[in-house]
Amino acid sequence: MTATEKTEFTYSIFISTTPEKLWEALTNGDFSEKYWFGFRVQFDLKPGGKMSILPPKGMEFAGDHAGEVLECEPCRKLVYTWKQADSAEIAAKRDGLSRVTYELFPMGETVKLRLMHENLLLDDVDSDPTKFKGINNGWPAVLSSLKSLLETGEAMVLKPTCKE
Repeated sequence: MTATEKTEFTYSIFISTTPEKLWEALTNGDFSEKYWFGFRVQFDLKPGGKMSILPPKGMEFAGDHAGEVLECEPCRKLVYTWKQADSAEIAAKRDGLSRVTYELFPMGETVKLRLMHENLLLDDVDSDPTKFKGINNGWPAVLSSLKSLLETGEAMVLKPTCKE
């Protein structure tokens, strides 16, 4: 594969909540641990601010997905860079960090959340839908758990591992 072979992942989900509650859920570390299977997000919510996603105890091998906030429009849009926890072989293929965008669209009693993860390698995608490995398997699980938590008060109970 050449360094120019890129892909992106886009996923939309509709959540019965308000933009304010969804924004808080996306950006609050204590709340994120509930739906992101123990992972904790930390944001300095301003352009140039730091971002990190810290793994729970026992999943340190997943790495700290650090990055930088590029855009921040509270309750509307958040864009940040994402540093993968790569092997040396995969890291050598990258020509920069990937970028994650959350866009919130109020639609009556519901909010459409659109996630875009760009500047990905084909290696970031996994063809086995029964694993949590790969951007294409991880994001839907995280966002489905977020939806469940906001709508029912209960997050999904899964034991994801990235080593599968």
